[in-house]
Amino acid sequence: MEPDGIRKEMDTWFSDLKDHRTPDWDALPDLDLYMDQVITYLERQLRILSLDGEDRLITSSMINNYVKHNLMPRPVQKKYSREHLAYLIAISALKEVLPITDISNIIRHQTESTDMVEFYNRFRSIQDDVLRATARRVEEEFLKNHEDTGSAADALGMLALKLAYEAGANILAAKRLIRMLCSPEKAQSNPEKDKGNDRKPDKKKKTAHVESGSSDNPE
Repeated sequence: MEPDGIRKEMDTWFSDLKDHRTPDWDALPDLDLYMDQVITYLERQLRILSLDGEDRLITSSMINNYVKHNLMPRPVQKKYSREHLAYLIAISALKEVLPITDISNIIRHQTESTDMVEFYNRFRSIQDDVLRATARRVEEEFLKNHEDTGSAADALGMLALKLAYEAGANILAAKRLIRMLCSPEKAQSNPEKDKGNDRKPDKKKKTAHVESGSSDNPE
């Protein structure tokens, strides 16, 4: 892609990210929808997360799978409510970076401490803030790299590499926090258990002495 084309495409993308607004709870359809209506609605809402429409971020099989794995409630008479749409928007964003098990754990934990309306509005606020912050930061670093290297392609390459490494680190941190959140007993040591583990080799040693007929008496 020519330098002018790169800059034009970047500017369009930055603008899309800055202008995107995830619908708040009250803006979600208040009439129950059938599967095909759900997919049509969500494809429009999730377009910002897709690479030029190449990826299908939501399909009927995905939705059925989320229900099967208890990530969201079952539809009522094959119809999906505003609550289902909120779940699906949140899941569709999270599945780009987290496995299903982690998504299930974090959503379950959050919805146990608050209702779905508050959880969803918190999620949409975080997502919109992150998208805008990402747009501003990528734009600034792209321009700086371009100025330093004099090449739009080199600037893109450097920035893509940095973002990829940061994404990996952020995903690792998110997974670690979810493990700690859902299994707090695994995140902290148990002194009594550690003492018990320290004594195990002695018990084995004692048994070995007895079985070998050794005259040494450890007691």
